[in-house]
Amino acid sequence: MNHRIIITIDGPAGAGKSTLARRLAQALGYRYVDSGALYRAVAWQALETGVDPADRDDLSRLLLSFQPDIAADAQGFQVSAQGRDITRELRTPEVTRASSQVATQPRVRQWVGDVLNLLARDGGVVAEGRDMGSAVFPDAEVKFYLEADLDIRAARRQREMQGEGGKSGLTGTLQDMAERDSRDQNRKLAPLAIPEGAHYLDTTNLDPEEVIEQCLAIIRENLTAKAAGCI
Repeated sequence: MNHRIIITIDGPAGAGKSTLARRLAQALGYRYVDSGALYRAVAWQALETGVDPADRDDLSRLLLSFQPDIAADAQGFQVSAQGRDITRELRTPEVTRASSQVATQPRVRQWVGDVLNLLARDGGVVAEGRDMGSAVFPDAEVKFYLEADLDIRAARRQREMQGEGGKSGLTGTLQDMAERDSRDQNRKLAPLAIPEGAHYLDTTNLDPEEVIEQCLAIIRENLTAKAAGCI
C-alpha cells in the first residue's frame, strides 16, 4: 500500500476537522494541511501592513509579494512570515475576524488554492477546510464531511479558545459560529457544502477515537482496493 492519496476533510467550525486531520496524518505518515491557517496568514499580513481585509484591490497587491514560509508534516502546520513563526498569532480574535473577510475575495481563494495544490503535488496529504473536497481537490481519492450540532460545536470551540487564553463567553462564541456558518453556506464563491462522493459523519455523539477509527477503516479500504487494481 505505497500509493499516497489526497484526503480531504470539510465541515463547519467545531465539527472536529482539525483533530481528525492531525490524527489521520500521524497514523498514515502524511502531511497535515490546514487551509484555514493560510486564510488567517493573509489576514495577519493585511493587519500588519494596514490593508483593509475587505479591500479586493489592496489584497490583490498584497498577495503579489506575500510569500510565507510553510512547514507541513504529520506533526503539524506552521506558518512563518517576516522571519518569525506566526502560527499562534493566527488564532487571535482580530485575525479570526479578518480571515472571514479575506476569505470572501476570489483572488485570496485562488492564492490559497495554489499554495494547497503545491503542497499536495506528490499526494500523501490530509487537507482540512470548508471547500477542500468540493473546490480545491475535487478529485481527491477520499473525502470526509464532518458535522455536529451547533451547541456542541460552540462548546468545543469555547474550550479550545480558553486553552489558548481567549476570554469570549459561550454565548458570544455560539453567536459568532452561527454567523460564520451562515456566511460560509451562503457565499457565492465555493460555499460550504457536502462534496460529491464525501463520507458524511455526524460527530455530535462520537468521541474523537470513534471518528478516527471509522475514517481510517474507509481510507484503508480505499488503499487496499487501489493496490489490488480495483479502483
